[in-house]
Amino acid sequence: MSTRARAAGPRVVAVAPVPPPLQGAAATTAGILDYIGPHVELRVANVSPGTATGLAYHLTRTWRNLKAMALLVANSRAPRRVLYMTADGGLGAFYNIAVAGLGTLLGYRIFLHHHSFAYVDRQNARVATVARIIHRNGVHVVLCQAMADGLRARYPIGATLELSSAALLPARPREAPRNGVLRMGFLSNLIIEKGLDTSIALLRAARSEGLAVELAIAGKPYTPGDTEPLELIDRAKAELGDSISYLGALSEDEKNAFLEGLDVFLFPSRYVNEAQPRAILEALANGVPVLTVARSCITTDMGAGTGLCAPRDADFVSHALPLIRQWATDRTALATVSRTAQARGEALHANGLSHLAALVDAFRS
Repeated sequence: MSTRARAAGPRVVAVAPVPPPLQGAAATTAGILDYIGPHVELRVANVSPGTATGLAYHLTRTWRNLKAMALLVANSRAPRRVLYMTADGGLGAFYNIAVAGLGTLLGYRIFLHHHSFAYVDRQNARVATVARIIHRNGVHVVLCQAMADGLRARYPIGATLELSSAALLPARPREAPRNGVLRMGFLSNLIIEKGLDTSIALLRAARSEGLAVELAIAGKPYTPGDTEPLELIDRAKAELGDSISYLGALSEDEKNAFLEGLDVFLFPSRYVNEAQPRAILEALANGVPVLTVARSCITTDMGAGTGLCAPRDADFVSHALPLIRQWATDRTALATVSRTAQARGEALHANGLSHLAALVDAFRS
């Protein structure tokens, strides 16, 4: 738990996970807290379990949530008090219930930030309980309008406020696409359902046609000890040779260099929690065309002419292969899509910055 204070503004108690471990929602939360810090009196309770596993994982989460509740009590006399918290669709929703319940009793105005579509696509009783608790004094912070519509269809939702993660990802100047081998990339925490296997299948199909294509994979297994993703990569390397490479986890600078070196970004995710993948936003911000699947916030984030949003239940490879075939031989066409992707990244970032400003205004109102 840490404390950040400013002389003016409402008292905002943030109960949220920040890295480590590094994953999209935690990284986004950290960026949001850095942005709002200068504008409010901010107190932060980090409820992330960090790198703990097993019993230590649960004990750490419980202890940090208890400390967060103590922080709420300690700040309960502030005249303008706000609770900003992140939603959890798993068993962690029980912590949400406890924190939101205490915040309501203490008179906090509550902002609940959603980062998952798992409980948007299907009903979740724990999330419904949180929604009922904060119904009268709560604002639901959503990643896109599709998330707001989905939540409102399933839960007692009042006010919503859109906040795109693109606010934290400014567009970067993009050089002209390279000549030679078409370089595809996949970047994510390595979970098979994120589309790792499908990306490899696309490479296999392209190589079977004799196309000059390669695939670079970056990231590390999300769950410690999960060997399935690395075993899948090893089998693919044995089959496809030097056309596939694995770079492991990347630093921020290494990630930027990775994206700059790509011609196409692949993200054919079927992951149940997928909401607004940071990796797609980063690819667009770097002017990299994206081949992905129409789900959650992805469809509206992509926009027209930035790559591909294959139908959710369709065969991704059959939809993506014609584009890979075209771009491998026509770099002028690829350059056009790249410029459109860059423009989309710039527009998403500008729109996201307005969302951040609106969040600060909502804290103050």
